Amino acid sequence: MHLRELALILGLSLVACGDDGGAGEASAGTTGTTGTAGTTGEASTGSSGAVSAETGEPTTGATGTGAVTTDGSGSGTTSSGEGTTGDESTGGPADAWEEFLGAREDHLRALAVPISACVASDDTQHPVFNGCIDWHSAVHATYALHAVYRHTGDMMYLEQAEAKLTPVGLAAELSLIEQGKLPQEVPYGYAWFLTLARERELATGATDLRPLALEIRDQLREWVDSRTPAQLEGGVLADDYQNLSWAVLNLWQWAEWTDDPELAGAMESLAKNALQSPGLDASCPFGQEEVDADDFFPPCLHRARLLVNLLPADARATWLAGWLPDVPVLTPIEMPAKAHISGLNFSRAWGLWSLYGATDDLAYRDLFLDHVITHLEHPQYWAEDYGQYAHWVAQFGVYAISQTYPQ
Repeated sequence: MHLRELALILGLSLVACGDDGGAGEASAGTTGTTGTAGTTGEASTGSSGAVSAETGEPTTGATGTGAVTTDGSGSGTTSSGEGTTGDESTGGPADAWEEFLGAREDHLRALAVPISACVASDDTQHPVFNGCIDWHSAVHATYALHAVYRHTGDMMYLEQAEAKLTPVGLAAELSLIEQGKLPQEVPYGYAWFLTLARERELATGATDLRPLALEIRDQLREWVDSRTPAQLEGGVLADDYQNLSWAVLNLWQWAEWTDDPELAGAMESLAKNALQSPGLDASCPFGQEEVDADDFFPPCLHRARLLVNLLPADARATWLAGWLPDVPVLTPIEMPAKAHISGLNFSRAWGLWSLYGATDDLAYRDLFLDHVITHLEHPQYWAEDYGQYAHWVAQFGVYAISQTYPQ
């Protein structure tokens, strides 16, 4: 599909709201139909989501292209952006990276079109997070609007988010969570909420999500602490909503953000003592992601992302030296076989960026860019078809691109 068709696609995605049989969640106060371990319900129900920015500023480049814009054109512009170049070649990876940096805002604005549409929808009976077909997708769509606002300075995106974040609605959401009415959102949706709460404070200084975040933090930690050794291993290897690394990483990031050394230390101890095991290295090598190209989440890259953030520097270096391949190979998915895996290019990019930050190896930055640009160039898998793609995939893209900005 050509990029210049994007405007038409985006228009069609708004018309298609609710017509795809994608309302795959029960109303607030019920157990819902999403978030169960081992399911691939995205293709049939259209519900999905997922998934904060890490520190570390980028340097140089990979394969890439011009910006995807909401009028369907490719910008083809280049800019020095935020980074510095360490590649002296002309027309090669460094130029592609500089082009990407110059196009980031355009990419974010294009991704924000379906995000804005789904946040404005009323698909469920949840008090606040009632668009985007399901609670967790509405949560990370609200996160994405804040991130796009922070990176572009355009108040429109913040206003769209705040239209839903009313005091009365937030109080009602808190009541439901205190009553344990959202068990299907543990751990995946709860982890995403901590990312939203942190992004809102980072972008605006507003702390109105703190009461919800603190209750969610406690319930999510209780879930993590309750895992048996077998459940810990299974959670690390989970390629769906039950992924443990995603939960632990978000708890740790929230602890760092709120200056909670006890929680941060507990998550660091868990990573060091239980999640760094040689057995998991053998079960989940880097190359496994190339083999398992039909996942919702990339578990091996999620585990790597967790470990490079939570391990001490010396332990991190030792682990990376033993785990990373000599030459990393990971092929972006051009045509997802089902909606459930249509965010995988973007979620792989999260881990690839963390590996780049931990190693300064341009190969991981190049793979990051290859995955992001490949998916941006296929808007039929993020802008079109509300029930299958447009209610969740673009948020994953915003999350990936947001990591490349200084935090």
